[in-house]
Amino acid sequence: MKHCNAAQFASAVGISLRVARKALSRAAQGKTWRGHTLPVVELEAQRGGDGGKVWGLRLDAAPTAIRDLFNIDTTAVEQPFERPFKCPFNTAAYDTQTERMALLQPILDTAPRSEAREAAYVAAVAKSGKPKKTLMNWIAAVNKSGPAALLPSQRADKGQKRVFVTRKWDAGIGLSDAAKQAVADDLGRKARSMIANDGTSIRETIRQSEFELQKLSRKVETSVPLGKLAALCKLNAKWAKPLEQYRLVHIHDKDHKRWQDQNVSRIRRHLHASPMALLMGDVHYMDILVEQGAEPVRVRLIGWMDMSSLFTWITPVFLSKGKGIRQEDVAQSLAQVTMCPHGGIPEEYYLDNGSEYAELPRLTSRLTVLAERDFKTTLAKPYSAQSKGDIENHFHILQGIYQSLDGYIGGDRTNKKSVSKGKVVKPYRHGLAQLEADIHAMTAIYNDRPQSGRLNGISPLQALEAKIRETSFVARVPDEDSFDLIFSKQDTRMVRQGCINRDGEQYKADFLDDILNRDKVEILIPLRSRRDRVFVRRRGIDLGWANALPKFDQGDRDGARLQSAMESRAVAKINALRVDVDPEISTFDIQKSNVRKVAPDTPAPENWTYAIDKTGDDTAAVELDKKRAATNRAYEDQRWASIIAKRTAEKRKASGGDH
Repeated sequence: MKHCNAAQFASAVGISLRVARKALSRAAQGKTWRGHTLPVVELEAQRGGDGGKVWGLRLDAAPTAIRDLFNIDTTAVEQPFERPFKCPFNTAAYDTQTERMALLQPILDTAPRSEAREAAYVAAVAKSGKPKKTLMNWIAAVNKSGPAALLPSQRADKGQKRVFVTRKWDAGIGLSDAAKQAVADDLGRKARSMIANDGTSIRETIRQSEFELQKLSRKVETSVPLGKLAALCKLNAKWAKPLEQYRLVHIHDKDHKRWQDQNVSRIRRHLHASPMALLMGDVHYMDILVEQGAEPVRVRLIGWMDMSSLFTWITPVFLSKGKGIRQEDVAQSLAQVTMCPHGGIPEEYYLDNGSEYAELPRLTSRLTVLAERDFKTTLAKPYSAQSKGDIENHFHILQGIYQSLDGYIGGDRTNKKSVSKGKVVKPYRHGLAQLEADIHAMTAIYNDRPQSGRLNGISPLQALEAKIRETSFVARVPDEDSFDLIFSKQDTRMVRQGCINRDGEQYKADFLDDILNRDKVEILIPLRSRRDRVFVRRRGIDLGWANALPKFDQGDRDGARLQSAMESRAVAKINALRVDVDPEISTFDIQKSNVRKVAPDTPAPENWTYAIDKTGDDTAAVELDKKRAATNRAYEDQRWASIIAKRTAEKRKASGGDH
C-alpha cells in the first residue's frame, strides 16, 4: 500500500506542515478537507499529534485530484504484498479478499458519517447478507491496514495430522492422547513393514491391521466391549494411503529395474547454442516389409541428431536373415557425419541403443571417448536412456512419412494396420537402391518440415543454418587417427562381491554396492593400453568409472583399512533402508496370529488332526494311539447316547407325554 506523510502531503498541495497535520487528523475523525474525503492510515513506529498518533494519506484510495498532484497512475497503484496470516497464500483466500473488497468499494467511495455512506451500507447488507457490524469492522481494517486485512484467516495447523488412527476409533476408544499415539505408532510400523518387507497389498494390509488394532486396543485396556471393538477398529483406504510410499522399498529391493524406470526423475534440456555441441545417436527398426529376390530384408536406421537444431543424418542398413548391425556399421555411419562439412566431430555426444532386440545392445557402445581440445574427454550418454526423447520423436515423425510406402506394417506384424486381418502386406519390391533413395528423401522431408515447440515454427535445416551464421561454426572434420580415438572395447561381466573382475584385475566403485551379486553389467575398456579403470553401464544406464583396486602385501595395514571402508559403505546403504522397517515382522506371522477360528463350534479338542511322531519308541506311539482311539470312542459313545436320549424325549413329547 502506497501512502505519504504530512510533510509530503504539504509539499504536494502547497500548504504548511502544521496545516497538513491538522487536515490529516481531521480526516481521521471523518471530516473533509477542501471538499475532499481524505483516506488516512496510522503510521506505525511514529509518535505525535492528538493521542500520540501520526497520520498519513493513502494515495491508492485518495480522490483523483489529490493523486494527480502526486503524479500517481489511477489504474495501477503500487501496493506491496502483505501477509497477515501464518499459512501460505492460496487462490481461494485471494478470491474471498477480492469479493469483500468489491463489496466494500461503494462504501469506501462515500464520505464517513454521511447519508450516502449509510445508503451504501444498506445496499451492501442487502446484497451480501452480512451484518452491518461485520462490514463496519472490515471498513475499519481496510482503513488501518489496507486491502490485505480482508484476507480470511486460516488454520495454523493446516496440513498437519490431527487424527491418530481414524476419527471413529479416536472418538470411541476412550484412551488418552498419549496412549492413542502409542497404538497408532505401533500399528503404523507393522503396516509399513508388511508392505516394505513383503510387498503386501493394501487390502490385505488393511485386513491384518484391523486385527492388530484390536489386539493393541485390548492390550492398553480399553473400556470398549469386545463385541463393539471390531466395528470400532475398522480401517479405510484413507488411513492406508500414506503407507503406499513404503512399497518403494520393496520395489527397490525386489525389482530394481522397475524402480529405476518409474521412480527416478528425468530432466529436460534446452537446445544447444552452437552446432555439434551435442550429437545424439540411436538405432531404430524401420517398420516395413522389404523383399529382395527370394528372401525378406530387414531395415535398420542409424540416426544422428544435432541437438542445437534437431537436424538429423540417417544411415540405412539392410540386413538379410541371420545378420545384425555390427560395431563397424556404427563406425561407418558416424564417419559419414564427422566427414560432413556441416557436421564434424561433436564437442559432446549422447548415445543409447535403447532397443529391444538382442543384437542391438552392442551397437553404439564402442563410441565412448573423444579426445578433443587439450585431450578433454567426454563420455557417451551422460544421462539416462529416457532422456533421448528428441531422436525418438524424430523416428516417430519419419514413420508418419514412410507409412505411405509399400510394405508398411503398422507397428505389429501380427496385427497389421495397412491390410485386413488374415491378409499379407504387399512388400516393398522397388529394389534396395530405390529404398535408399526413399529413406534419404524421408530425411530431407523431416529436415525441411517446420516444427513448433523449441524450433518456434522453423525447420531443422533453417535452424542449423541460423546457428551456423550466428556462431560462425566451422566443422571439426577429423583425420583417420583422430576418428579412431572415438572407439572403445566392449565386454560383459558379472558383479561379484561389489567388484568387477577382468584379466586378473579387480575394479571397484561405490555404485557397485547397489547391484545384486552375479548381476551382469556392460563394461567399456579404453583402447589405449591402460588397466586402471573401466566404464560401467547397466540396463542402458551409465553408472560411471570403476577404478582398479590396489594389491597389498600380507600384513599391510592399508589393505585392512580399505577393506573396512568398503564393508562400511555397503552396510551403510542397507542400514539407510531399515529406518522405517521392522525386520522381525513377517506377513505370515501376522496372518497366523489373526486366524479367528480353526474349525466349526465343536467340543474339544479344537484341532482334530495331529502329528504322527515316529521318531521315538514305537511301543509308546502304539499306546498313545490306543489312548487317543479310546478317547475318541468314549466321545462317540457319549454323543450317540445324547442323540438317542434326545430323540426318545422328542417321541414321547410328540405322543402326548410320558406313559
